[in-house]
Amino acid sequence: MSLRLAPRFARILRAPPTRISSSVHFQPTYSNPQKRFLASEPQRHEFQAETKNLMDIVAKSLYSHSEVFVRELISNASDALEKRRYAELKGEVAEGPSEIRITTDKEKRTVIFEDTGIGMNRDDLIKFLGTIAKSGSKDFIENNKENAEAVIGQFGVGFYSAFMVADSVVVTTRKVGSGPEEGLRWTWNGDNSYEIAETDGLPTGTRIEIRLKVGDSASYSEEEKIREVINKYSYFVSSPILVNGERVNNLNAIWTMQAREVNKEMHENFFKQLVKTQGKQEMFTRPLYTIHFQTDTPVSLRSVIYIPQSEFNQLTFMAQQKMCGLSLYARRVLIKPDAQELIPNYLRFVIGVVDSEDIPLNLSREMLQNNPVLRKLRKIITDKILGSLQSEMKKDPVKYSEFYKNYSIYFKEGVVTEQNQDIKEEVAKLLLFESSSKKAGELTSLGDYVKRMQEEQKEIYYMYANNRHLAESSPYYEVIKSQNKEVLFLYDPADEVVFLGLGQFAMKQLVPVEKWAQEEAEKSGKDDKKDTKDFRDNEKKELLDWMKDTLGSVKVAEISGNHRPSEHPVMVTVLDMGAARHFLRTGEIKDMEHLVYFKPHVHVNLTHPLVKSMYKMRKTDKETAAILAEQIYDNALITAGLIKDTSRMVGRLNKLLTNLAGNKGSSTILTP
Repeated sequence: MSLRLAPRFARILRAPPTRISSSVHFQPTYSNPQKRFLASEPQRHEFQAETKNLMDIVAKSLYSHSEVFVRELISNASDALEKRRYAELKGEVAEGPSEIRITTDKEKRTVIFEDTGIGMNRDDLIKFLGTIAKSGSKDFIENNKENAEAVIGQFGVGFYSAFMVADSVVVTTRKVGSGPEEGLRWTWNGDNSYEIAETDGLPTGTRIEIRLKVGDSASYSEEEKIREVINKYSYFVSSPILVNGERVNNLNAIWTMQAREVNKEMHENFFKQLVKTQGKQEMFTRPLYTIHFQTDTPVSLRSVIYIPQSEFNQLTFMAQQKMCGLSLYARRVLIKPDAQELIPNYLRFVIGVVDSEDIPLNLSREMLQNNPVLRKLRKIITDKILGSLQSEMKKDPVKYSEFYKNYSIYFKEGVVTEQNQDIKEEVAKLLLFESSSKKAGELTSLGDYVKRMQEEQKEIYYMYANNRHLAESSPYYEVIKSQNKEVLFLYDPADEVVFLGLGQFAMKQLVPVEKWAQEEAEKSGKDDKKDTKDFRDNEKKELLDWMKDTLGSVKVAEISGNHRPSEHPVMVTVLDMGAARHFLRTGEIKDMEHLVYFKPHVHVNLTHPLVKSMYKMRKTDKETAAILAEQIYDNALITAGLIKDTSRMVGRLNKLLTNLAGNKGSSTILTP
């Protein structure tokens, strides 16, 4: 009996019986106009197919991995049990407990799948096993929508996945409601046909015995291999699954339950099963945060997502660049264990399950790419994770601060890599920093900073430094502190890149303190009409011109003096301090080369004793004064984080000290 094709699938796969060459053309002539009209009438033909070739396509090319045949046969068995449940609701009687049994025999090289489900009669065997792409489950769903929530099948090709690994397949079955003498045996021996024979004494349900091919396929006759595949794909199928008499799926699919029905212990056990399935049990032991939610619009979605308790470092972060702990299920059956398409890469640390009936799948039950439904799912899941973490930050700041120490690098990555400004700011809400208005070690968020802003303030000020002491002793902070403005302290070099990528938050521009200090210095320089005895105008010009000539045009694009009291003799500002430091860190430019591009502006504090001494010294000891000017300038670069190699300073300092010591205590630098 030849295998038949369902019309819809046949139209896709059948090939035309004849091939017409496009390179040869001829125009027949007709003496009778009526015959010519009849000859031009279109003729309809159905596609034909070589059934053997079609079977090869199904068996060898439809699925990515041979192991999925276990998933497909378990899914079929689960659907059969669901149909049995529906039959029992109508008063029909089935035999035995509702379960799926798998038996392996390594010596015989066989694996057997049995279920106590609805079973099949002769018409069912011909229709569903003899017709490729005819789905009995899909028919059942269409006819019983209110009672088919747990039915999995869609395409009618899952059974043929067994042909990838089988030399032969024998199906024995009896349908619920039929007599004991109405059993049937369906046999396929690897060729282009199958046989159906009557047999009696069978229980209701279906038994599929597969004799496996020699080679890799034979491994599926091993119990451990079957358990491994079940744990990966079908562990949460609602029906009990027994392998060689022992049940292997003991946990409920808790994502299908209401959140109030699931306690902490259930979540921890479920989490352990997930990380075991993903091979991450050594990395994660328990969940820190749990996100359990369900939605029906705009798409149907059931999900449980965990944020594991763990300690990440730079090495771990880099090692997990392509890892994703989110698994996609459809009706409790695993579709993809590493569903990277459902979340942005910077949230790859989550562990969890997403189950959606609306997810678009292709024929081999694999996820379609670039689909509108996927984009909706991604947005829902991303918004839920970010929103939940924002709530946790407010609910328990201490716990969140500990969590942030380990996971901050992911959120920083998110701000930098996200293209959408709104999402950037949602991620940025999770960032924490020290602040000039808080004690050392106490962290605050950008959102809380905005709430504390002065009424007329329109910018968020931040400053990078290696630690708080350096930040608070900086000449830039010295300027802004005098105006009582709050400053966020960034200690991680990545934070500066994050702020450059973020640009603004809550419609407030993110402004580095160095930029603000430069603008203030320029403003005060223009407004500075202070009558001072430090320098007359000609002396001021003389000093500044000398410093600019001594240091050179690369180091000094512009120079100005001010009379603002400060502990620092010189302050250097550039066009973009953050970008300059970033280029230095990444090694994209050589040391000091960046000064050409960023045009340093040197602000000289004319009230500082060292500046006054240098002015006098240049007349009596030009060499020492020049060395001192270079040292003062490099000190300013160190304060700004704009110098990478400080080794040359050692020789200069030794020479400077030698010159000063040679003056036997009479140096003007010591007696301004």
